[in-house]
Amino acid sequence: MKKRVTVVISLLLALVLLSGCGIPGGDLGDKLAKLVGRADEHNPDGLKFSEMHYVRPDLDKLAADVAAVKDALESGAKLKAVEELLDVCMDDYDEFSTMYSLANIYNSKDLRDEYYAGEYEWISTESANVSQLFDEMYYACAGSDLGEKLEEDYFWEGFCEDYADPDDSYYNDESVALMQRESELVSRYRDLLADPVIEWQGEEVSFYELFDELSNYSDIQGYYDYLDALLTYYRTYNEPLAEVYIDLMRVREDMAGAMDFSSAEEMEFVFGFDRDYTPEDAAVFVEDIKTHLVPLYIWADELGLSTTVSYSPLGTDELYTALQGVADNIGRNCTEAFSFMDKYELCDIEPSVYKADTSFQTYLSLYDSPFIFLKPEETTRDLVTFVHEFGHFTDAYTNYDSAETIDLAEVYSQALEFLSLSHMDGVLPQSDVDMLRTGKMLDALDTFIQQASLADFESKAHAIGPDDLSAEKLNELALQAAKDFGFCPQGFEEFMQYFWMDITHLFEYPFYVISYPVSLDVAMQLYVMEVEEEGKGLDKYFEMMPRDYDTFMETVTENGLESPFAEGGLASIAAVIADTIGYNEPLSQAA
Repeated sequence: MKKRVTVVISLLLALVLLSGCGIPGGDLGDKLAKLVGRADEHNPDGLKFSEMHYVRPDLDKLAADVAAVKDALESGAKLKAVEELLDVCMDDYDEFSTMYSLANIYNSKDLRDEYYAGEYEWISTESANVSQLFDEMYYACAGSDLGEKLEEDYFWEGFCEDYADPDDSYYNDESVALMQRESELVSRYRDLLADPVIEWQGEEVSFYELFDELSNYSDIQGYYDYLDALLTYYRTYNEPLAEVYIDLMRVREDMAGAMDFSSAEEMEFVFGFDRDYTPEDAAVFVEDIKTHLVPLYIWADELGLSTTVSYSPLGTDELYTALQGVADNIGRNCTEAFSFMDKYELCDIEPSVYKADTSFQTYLSLYDSPFIFLKPEETTRDLVTFVHEFGHFTDAYTNYDSAETIDLAEVYSQALEFLSLSHMDGVLPQSDVDMLRTGKMLDALDTFIQQASLADFESKAHAIGPDDLSAEKLNELALQAAKDFGFCPQGFEEFMQYFWMDITHLFEYPFYVISYPVSLDVAMQLYVMEVEEEGKGLDKYFEMMPRDYDTFMETVTENGLESPFAEGGLASIAAVIADTIGYNEPLSQAA
């Protein structure tokens, strides 16, 4: 039974680790980022991260600069004059975006820091107003006498068509007010997680400090204390977190109505993530995961394969050196990207119980520099997480954070995890590399299962609607998802009903989670190519990285890979996983 409990708790913590990734903290959404590619030099001022200081942006100046562009268009100003004014606005945008990212980084570094918590709340709330200002400016440019010349000389192909009718704008007084309310609720969520307090043995104590202390248990009683502390936290914060989540759902459904979408799910697929597949496609994909992968997952779980994976201790200095070795072994864009990251200290991988339980890459537009944030567990598994974020970093460095879909971004991060496993010579002992390879394949199976379960939970919760939801109902949905996807051992139902509470994306980035299994399908295709012929998968990886195509599906299919939604695709993925983890029976018998 003890081994079984270990698997359950490891799953809960793994879900926490998967809860954040590749989030462009300063991104203002929609098409505003298309001009990031204007840059022709990374970090031209040569500043280290410690020299990139947060300063609250001057929004009055920004609004005045946008107004100056609109005034110039109305007064019949020359093309060059308008472009010079637009340059000023784009600099304003870069500054706001960078300060947004910096506020997010510093807030995530220490959730107790009241200054950065307040700044993050302020700037995230104001981002909707900034987006609306730029949106209005874009429509003014497209609809002006200089529209076609601006498209040809300054903006992008199709700009005038994108901004042909102001009535098509998603930004209006109602939607912007709701975006601001959403940001306030996200800040409330972060405040709840800043330093949660529970009652423990008759005293109020910091949950993070207690949990960190109890995680070093050495006997069975210490282990049960560890479990009891976790359960106490869940019971204490179940109602408060449910209240915030339901309020967020209500705001997002109202926002969808203000933007003329039928649901928040449709809104996020179109407006939030610019996906070229539908919620209906995603639902079929989730059902295919149930059919082809859940039986294999249950088989692996019943054999206790996860308990056979043991990660060695790895300090942050060793972690950094290991990533450098991986980057050097892979070469090409990775070597240059790591050198840039190293020179300007563009990562934070230091351990702290007060860091946000997430890892992500964000972009500092003002300096044309990506940045990695990671909360380590101080084992060799951190190397895979670091490589994941470094995949985002290399992509952002190579393309100056060119606008893309989340699904494509996750291909570059998840694929590099797999590809790096064949390029760790001299980085770690071979026994650790072998363990990472086995663990990564089990993690891939977990990712398909867990993220599909979250997508299922999220979609069903929104279908019920906020007015009919409660903490109890959310717990019921989570428990049912855990059962449906095969990760709810008998006797541990209470733990599993709370797993939704640990998922940052549900609160901060709704309907993001489906991108993990969808992009993982493509990433594993690259891994199979690399296994078949060393260098082949990497060649395709770097061949795909330039922005030659506009959408996720086009990038995948035009590069000769198979759509994740192709019939039979998940069956072949299941076969690859089964072969790697040692399942030798026909998959049809796995159930």
